[in-house]
Amino acid sequence: MKKAIIVEDNLLIAVVYRHYLEKMNYKIIKEVTTGEMAIEVLSTEKVDIIIMDIMLNGIIDGIDAMVEIRKQTNCPVIFASGNSDSLNMSRASEVSNSIFLIKPVTEDDFTNAVYKMTGTTKPV
Repeated sequence: MKKAIIVEDNLLIAVVYRHYLEKMNYKIIKEVTTGEMAIEVLSTEKVDIIIMDIMLNGIIDGIDAMVEIRKQTNCPVIFASGNSDSLNMSRASEVSNSIFLIKPVTEDDFTNAVYKMTGTTKPV
């Protein structure tokens, strides 16, 4: 079974993402609300996809967290944020193996992004 981590400080949105991923047969290894917690979890856990909000609780944002996480893994990441200003979009685009979705994210956009980033095909 493929594994994922959700890094999202809005618990309702995290539940929605969990639902989408579980429908795609992913096991959610952890749901965390800060970049610091994501770095800690991903220092010991291996996942197939990272779902990362940009504006998070804690000291660092999702982009800075991914810069640190990239020192350990090139796992695909889907940034999802309601903050689509040019600065954040530019910063996110500099993170390798990533895609940026603007909230609210539809189920189709989410699942298509997961399939694209993981190199898998959508079931017919």
